[in-house]
Amino acid sequence: MKKTITAAVLSSALLLGACSESSVREDLNSVLNDTLAAEEEYLNVQSELEELEQSEQQMFESVMALTQEEMKEVNELSAEALASVEERLALLETEKESIAAAAEQFEEIDSVIAEAEDEAIISELEALKTVMEERYAAHQTFIAEYEELAVLQNELYNLLGDEETDLEQLQEQTTLVNEQNEAVLTSVEAFNQKTEEFNTLKNSIIEQLEEEE
Repeated sequence: MKKTITAAVLSSALLLGACSESSVREDLNSVLNDTLAAEEEYLNVQSELEELEQSEQQMFESVMALTQEEMKEVNELSAEALASVEERLALLETEKESIAAAAEQFEEIDSVIAEAEDEAIISELEALKTVMEERYAAHQTFIAEYEELAVLQNELYNLLGDEETDLEQLQEQTTLVNEQNEAVLTSVEAFNQKTEEFNTLKNSIIEQLEEEE
């Protein structure tokens, strides 16, 4: 049931402080910086999510080590785990809002594409737009998978706190949680790949714009 999510981020080398006579470069700089700023809340919740996930894992392991005679402790830990899931979902909502705001900011890339004259640069900017749209789509997939994982974890923690639950039920639910956890990790990997593609392409465009000045 252990889960470690490490999400790649947009690289911070977004032409910060650049002094340029190129309007395309200046406008691209503005769009990228505004997009990164909008993603700040998304970045801020990552460490909190990770802490809650690790804490929940410890609670789960503690519960599994307890006996039927220690049902009071089982109930307490199960309740804590359920509360942790709710905390994570609240953080996830913040993350969703941050990414949605960033996606809206990035739509300004259309004006940068419109003002560009070099066909090679236009093509690269359009590719950059496509990769970023795919990145945000990958994040939506992650959100859906993560929310489904939370549902399954809730069911597991409720089973843990029910004296009528038998070992077979716990094993079946744990299997479902682990399988969904793999789906979450796969979606994170897809998001990370698109983030890395974006960073690489962005750096390539920056170099081309610098060479043209």
